[in-house]
Amino acid sequence: MSKNIDRQLEEGRKVLMKGVDGDKQAVKKAHEIFLTLRDAEPNNAVVEAYYGSALALLGRDAVKPIEKADNAEEGLEALNRAVSMNPNNKEIRLLRANVCLRLPESFFQCSSTAIKDYTFLLNQYKKDPGYLSKNQVREIIKDLATAYQNAGKASEGKRAMQQWNQLK
Repeated sequence: MSKNIDRQLEEGRKVLMKGVDGDKQAVKKAHEIFLTLRDAEPNNAVVEAYYGSALALLGRDAVKPIEKADNAEEGLEALNRAVSMNPNNKEIRLLRANVCLRLPESFFQCSSTAIKDYTFLLNQYKKDPGYLSKNQVREIIKDLATAYQNAGKASEGKRAMQQWNQLK
């Protein structure tokens, strides 16, 4: 990637985080940034993942139910493509897991995907403790427990929470 692409990617990340925090204009701007980057770098899995995340946020902020669903579906498809392109990328797995965790299970049934991604990340951490920070591990275990609960697997969720409580 060129320095210009790297700069745009970093700018897009910052803007997207404002969108995650509720800034609807930032979501639109992030979508534009990642759409432009996607055109410039069609085989870049990280760009594809951020594009998918931005689409999911557009869905979150949409007023019309069909627009919400369409954007969320397109976002998930982009995130799945990104994982297919680079299945071992930590950032991509975190993005997809976090989007899947926040989508309504009754409509999207993607808690199992979040569980798979969080489990993958924790397994990588077991192999290499430098892979994630302690704070990331705590957050992932907490989110894993929530994903299990969303998927109707309360006992697995409780087990994950027990792990999380041991790390506090």
